[in-house]
Amino acid sequence: ALSREMESLIPVIQKLQDVFQMAGLGEAPVDLPQLVVVGSQSAGKSSVLEKIVGRDFLPRGNTIVTRRPLVLQLTNTTVHKMGTDSKEWGEFLHLKGQKFYSFQQIKQEIMKETDRAAGNNCGISSKPINLKIFSPTVLDLTLVDLPGITKVPVGDQPEDIERRIREMAVQYISNKNSIIVAVSPANTDMANSESLKLARQIDPEGHRTLGILTKIDLMDKGTNAWNMLNGKVISLRHGYVGMVNRSQEDIDNGKTVRQAIADETKFFRSHKAYASISHKLGTGFLTQQLNNILVQHIKKVLPSMSAKITQQLAEKEAKLKTLGTPVPKNDKGGVLLQLLLKYSKMFADAIDGKLTNLTQNDLCGGSRISDIFHNVFARSLHKIQPFDDLSDHQIRTAILNATATKPSLFVTEDSFQLLVKRQIARLKTPSVQCSELVYDELRRIAAQCENLMPELNRFPELKGRLSDCTRNLIKGKLEPTKAMIANLINIELAYIKTTHPNFISSSKAMAHAKSQASQGNESRQKELLANLTDTLNSITVAGDDKLPPVPPVLRSQDISNYDKGMSETRIIKTLIKSYFDIVQKIIKDSVPKAVMHFLVQGCRNSIQGELVKHLYKSQFFEGLMAEEEEARKEREDLERMIAVLQKCVKILKVIKDLGM
Repeated sequence: ALSREMESLIPVIQKLQDVFQMAGLGEAPVDLPQLVVVGSQSAGKSSVLEKIVGRDFLPRGNTIVTRRPLVLQLTNTTVHKMGTDSKEWGEFLHLKGQKFYSFQQIKQEIMKETDRAAGNNCGISSKPINLKIFSPTVLDLTLVDLPGITKVPVGDQPEDIERRIREMAVQYISNKNSIIVAVSPANTDMANSESLKLARQIDPEGHRTLGILTKIDLMDKGTNAWNMLNGKVISLRHGYVGMVNRSQEDIDNGKTVRQAIADETKFFRSHKAYASISHKLGTGFLTQQLNNILVQHIKKVLPSMSAKITQQLAEKEAKLKTLGTPVPKNDKGGVLLQLLLKYSKMFADAIDGKLTNLTQNDLCGGSRISDIFHNVFARSLHKIQPFDDLSDHQIRTAILNATATKPSLFVTEDSFQLLVKRQIARLKTPSVQCSELVYDELRRIAAQCENLMPELNRFPELKGRLSDCTRNLIKGKLEPTKAMIANLINIELAYIKTTHPNFISSSKAMAHAKSQASQGNESRQKELLANLTDTLNSITVAGDDKLPPVPPVLRSQDISNYDKGMSETRIIKTLIKSYFDIVQKIIKDSVPKAVMHFLVQGCRNSIQGELVKHLYKSQFFEGLMAEEEEARKEREDLERMIAVLQKCVKILKVIKDLGM
């Protein structure tokens, strides 16, 4: 069963790695399960990888030689029925289709590709090299070999080389779907192991870390690594595997990797400290252990990884849909017209209440305009009372001024008209403000419609011109609306129709005034009469032939005949209230109608024609449909990402079809 899982799972991940790398994505859309090999310079990482492959294929030297991440994919040719012979070969992703049957040539190509990106004087690069090795003697594995952690910069290396390498390592091992393979030399203090310190920084509990102890044969005499191998020093979930590397002398003498593996097995079986656990040490066990860990880890993370890929594909496709397809050169006019018609319909639907996707939480569109009419405007109008800023003294003054030199027997109509017109004129300000509020609301609707058309973001020139044209239309309709509202008020001021059926009659007004007089405050009347008497008594006549001088300022309360004045004031107030209420109701009813006809319906019914008239011109097509560079680049990135994710979905479908 494990062999069948190995045949399917690890190659699937390798294919996903190839897809991401070939796509040239800055960042993979999902974190793939992989084994990440970390360790200090000269810890023996290269020797470990060569023993896993069974061939000498990695560059060697006294300074740092692994200067770029090496993504190493191992594929068993027998398991995958890729040939019955014992041929082994390598393939580089940057040289697709080219096979390397010489491992010496593979080593040279790694050095050449490293120099190409990182220079030839010990520089480093985070861009990975992807190498596949096909052999009947390897187990399916995917490993990432990272540059060794170094302390002192050499050659072209920057002063902060240690920090850069650590950051590169952290970037890889922070992937929660990765297994950390921490390589440490056994002949040094484990507490100072750079790889284990780095692993514990990211994986403090050691749940996804496997330790490899190299150079066990080089430990001081009388010491051994038994406690370290059994987790007595630093515990790791996946434990430790001991290794014996080739020495430089072995390499110089031509000792092959496979000879070294045989000698390693012999060493552990014959060593008294390791003989009992020799079946858990060495290259053979390490390779099998890495394969088992990777397969089990892939099985664990595959469902969530598959779901994430599917989710990202749906999101990217939805995003691409909003960006639309590139506009053909010969169809720019047609696309422009479609956008103008769509925007016009959306604007009209928002006013009519048919555009339900504006918002789900509050009023929008036409309903806000209705609220302005029936709540904001109506309440403001009702707050204006017929006698605001109009005192009884002012009313009495107006009556006396209207009678002039003619003694009045009845209340003059002139004073009534003068006073009621003054109060009616006060209705103009809130009426005009009503139209301005609706104007603001129409502009708000226009902005919301723009936001509901993300495709406009592709064409910044069109979006700006469309916005300007709509604003100009709304503003152009506002002035006639204000003029009409002013005329409504002026109409009421021009002719005071006292024959209106709802206007109180003179007899009823006098009866109402008489009723109010009977309920008046008699003490207040006596006080006023006493004041008038004192005023008259204070006037002295200088001679029988002279009259007292007229006061420079003469007020209504200085005039005698108090009772008659109060009665006339009450009658005028009754008439003013009656007529003001009539006009107030008329204005409350007619202003919303005027605003709807001249402003709201005016904009709604003419927006399509205005946009087509001003924007749909052949000389504008090229400029208006010029796509923003960012939108074009974003579409290209999305298309590339979607192609990658679609390939991933097809690759993962193999797993589902096998029921794994």
